[in-house]
Amino acid sequence: MARIGLAGGTYQSQSPNASADFTMNFYPEFMESENPKSRIVLYPTPGLSLFTALTGASVRGIIKINARCFAVAGTTLYEIKGDGTNVTLGTVVNDGLPASMVASTIELLIASGGTVYVLTLATNVLTTIPSGTLTNVSVVVYIDGFFLALNKGTQIFRISAPLDGTSWPGGQVIQVSVFPDNVVSMIDDHRELWLFGVTQSVVYSNTGSAAIFDVINGSVLQTGSGAVFSVANLDNTIFWLGGDEKGPAMVWRAAGYTPQRVSNHAIELAIESYTTTSDAIAYPYVAQGHAFYVLYFPTADKTWVYDVATDMWAERGFLKAGQFEAHHSRCHTHVFNKHLVGDWDSGNVYEMSIDHLDDNGSPLRRVRRAPHLSEENKWAFHSFLQVDVETGLGPTPPLLD
Repeated sequence: MARIGLAGGTYQSQSPNASADFTMNFYPEFMESENPKSRIVLYPTPGLSLFTALTGASVRGIIKINARCFAVAGTTLYEIKGDGTNVTLGTVVNDGLPASMVASTIELLIASGGTVYVLTLATNVLTTIPSGTLTNVSVVVYIDGFFLALNKGTQIFRISAPLDGTSWPGGQVIQVSVFPDNVVSMIDDHRELWLFGVTQSVVYSNTGSAAIFDVINGSVLQTGSGAVFSVANLDNTIFWLGGDEKGPAMVWRAAGYTPQRVSNHAIELAIESYTTTSDAIAYPYVAQGHAFYVLYFPTADKTWVYDVATDMWAERGFLKAGQFEAHHSRCHTHVFNKHLVGDWDSGNVYEMSIDHLDDNGSPLRRVRRAPHLSEENKWAFHSFLQVDVETGLGPTPPLLD
């Protein structure tokens, strides 16, 4: 019996006659057994269940520190407990953008609305860094005992005193000069500091010199990122949305100091159609042996997910008034043996799990449009169609349309 390639990712070409594959709220998986019934199957993506409700229009950041969990929702910093309760720890400036959060063993550093805050973990005391010391900070990083703060719209990042996020010596200021771009974003990876301009990037490391951090020879990449919060650690490397002076809107991963394309023409076509891509927000997570790069576009109201295990893309969405909008998550951490995600549309923090069959009480609709059946324009006859579906795990009868 001829097989139809029902399972797969999304690939909607410029011409639907060429390819119109569409996958929403499924993820493909290749069978690793020796003699599977099918080489590839579709599994349902996880649903959402409310874990705790925070006050605020959206959850702007969430982080795990050892066995503790902290989140920023609206203007408030919270600690989230394992039983789903939460404790207010202080207030921060809210500009509507994600809050950048990093930690040492003794402090949590937060950049929110351009202002930097330090939470002492032993006492839960929140300290605001004066604007005369740090101002207009967009992203913070922690490497080798030092906190680093990126000044938005400049080529400058600042370095803290060792193990002290409240102290920022005036001499520990570095200006990136290997390319003319302002530095848009930064991230740590393998004790190295990656700095992204719009069209180029460069990598620094702790050299032990008086300057502390300096450029690694041969580390300049001719690819950058215009999306501050699209940069994420996953699969032992870095992923980001970016481009170069010739054009934007491709998704990359680092292979050493070489950018490697992971988007495809169909994904790039979709991204280029969005009026705004600089607001893209990414988070990584790993579940069921799949490493996922989740890329949320607020203005476009879309969520795309890249699966490292299959090298495929698919969409995720939330069903509202019969239409899909972006998946209700924009930040993630794994803590209390749970995947917790923060909602962009409320102060809700959800547990994301394949055991949840809806999205916090809303129906979780799944769609798969299979590829074209083509035999080089020859007639193909099918006397019957058999779809192999495992039933009994959801509503009876299953909700198919």
